[in-house]
Amino acid sequence: MGAQYGKISRHSFGDETALYLKKVAYDVMGYLEERKYKYLVIHPEDEYDPDNRMGLLSLKILAKQAGIGWQGKSLLIVSPEYGLLHRLLAILTNTDLIPDKKISNHSADCTICIDNCPGNSLKAARFDDHPNNREDVLDISTCLGDKGCMVCILKCHFLKMENNSESIID
Repeated sequence: MGAQYGKISRHSFGDETALYLKKVAYDVMGYLEERKYKYLVIHPEDEYDPDNRMGLLSLKILAKQAGIGWQGKSLLIVSPEYGLLHRLLAILTNTDLIPDKKISNHSADCTICIDNCPGNSLKAARFDDHPNNREDVLDISTCLGDKGCMVCILKCHFLKMENNSESIID
């Protein structure tokens, strides 16, 4: 599951969006429990290495494999239907699900997030599905995302607001 910037309100930030995703997850968990399916919730707070912002299981890989979107130059997931997703949450389950078809990367020649990154944290590495190493694309030590920076989100041409297919940034 993913939530795009502006899902709750035009300027909803990480905490609000994380709470929204948790509420949706509880609804899904209730549905699965009623039907006696097993499940495991994986969310971004489940970091095993918070200094390097690494989890035991990559939500981005799960999102790509589920056909939600591709990994953009900012390393965030981009959905053709919902735009840039800045928060992800996964529920692993033993119920039979049919994933959507994987979506090819449509950010190949774009450098808007790289050109506008105030921490110069993003590097112009070229990749189709995902980079070999996160460090080839992102210097996590200079990224200002934990301090509220959202430039890579706000400048992305794929950013879409709820009920609006147009980018909010020109």
